Amino acid sequence: MAQAAGSPKPLAHALQPRAVSGWWSVITFGLLTFAISVLLSVIVWPFVGLPWWKVFRRCVSIGAAASVLICVKVLERRTVRSYGFADAGKGMRQLLFGVVLGASTLAAMFGIGLWSGAYHVSIDESPLKFWGTIIGLMPAMALVSVLEELVFRGVILQRLIVYSRPVAMFVSSALYAIVHLKTLAPTWSPWGPWFELFGLFLFGMILCVSFFLTGQLYLAVGLHASLAYGARVNKLLVEFPRPALNWLIGTNRLVNGVMNWMALLAMCGVMVWWVRSSQQQPKARAFGIPRRVE
Repeated sequence: MAQAAGSPKPLAHALQPRAVSGWWSVITFGLLTFAISVLLSVIVWPFVGLPWWKVFRRCVSIGAAASVLICVKVLERRTVRSYGFADAGKGMRQLLFGVVLGASTLAAMFGIGLWSGAYHVSIDESPLKFWGTIIGLMPAMALVSVLEELVFRGVILQRLIVYSRPVAMFVSSALYAIVHLKTLAPTWSPWGPWFELFGLFLFGMILCVSFFLTGQLYLAVGLHASLAYGARVNKLLVEFPRPALNWLIGTNRLVNGVMNWMALLAMCGVMVWWVRSSQQQPKARAFGIPRRVE
């Protein structure tokens, strides 16, 4: 995908390996994350009443954040901004569009689910606890989205581009899907985990496309934050009274049904159209053509 003239520089930087090779950088990041997560989980585990594996999984986010800083600042001697947060002016517009597009996609899925009878609204929490959770999730999902985009579409994707763009997209999206897979145990069907794995992989690929279109991570962060927030709220708000249709409509994971996949593909189409349209406008003005090009 061609990048518009005057677009930000992170993509060009990603194409040039620096102190370490792409694969070694990714492996180093993974080993650092694992080591830090194990260390933290061993320290915390005696003080919580949870199995060690669950404690370890919850420490992975902290380990990943620390590893990103070590890899970026120490090993590669770069800045976090150079990974896709360089142009804040355009970036804020892309971030807002990502949030709105993600929310619109969720609203469409929710509306279809209610209309078809596949979704049923059910709130078990007290109003105070429910709204406290709803509001409290917003900053949490925003921070998680920034961190995960730095990991998967920042360090992993951009370090592997030097070998092959398809390989970089596949590896980063596959790792994203594996990390976010809730369980390998059959849920609504023996195929349930595979449906979820494919949906997560598809979403990861779409987030990769957003980076290649813009050269930045703002759009990916907006989409990621919106859908991650929607998935968490969905668990509090929606029941699925027709489990026989889960293969079609999915569950509260939001990515494990055929309808969810179609919604993600439609979202990707709108994203591509919007980015290309916004990139053509400066070119049109440069040639004296009005801003609105029919």
